[in-house]
Amino acid sequence: MMWLKAISSIFSTLIVVMITLSLIVPLYLFFTQTYTNSSIQANSAYDNYLTNVNVKVSLIYLGNSVNETFVYNYGSVPITIEKVIINNISYNVKYEMLPDSLVPLSSIINNNIFIEGNSVIILQINGNYYYFNSGPD
Repeated sequence: MMWLKAISSIFSTLIVVMITLSLIVPLYLFFTQTYTNSSIQANSAYDNYLTNVNVKVSLIYLGNSVNETFVYNYGSVPITIEKVIINNISYNVKYEMLPDSLVPLSSIINNNIFIEGNSVIILQINGNYYYFNSGPD
């Protein structure tokens, strides 16, 4: 009867070892996939951050109309203007500007409107909003 107790403890040890070894592969695959997804998201977020840091846009006011207002991309990356908001009027556009380019605002919105003396002009560029005040500095 003593030898049955010895065999039963050996079998129970083998069963615990087999269960532990059988969990290694699923756990390894789970953590590898989680790490890969996290790395991809982190790299994408960092690339977006670098792009946003390199976006440098300015509005140059020479008068009271959009013909006399210019958008200047002095950054190192191309930008895409997706929306322009002037005097609470929204213009959905898709206008791409290369670095070091200067474009009249009227050619972006295809309209010539009057800009009041202290208006706020909002540009949505690459998914971010940029606010400009047309009044005196």
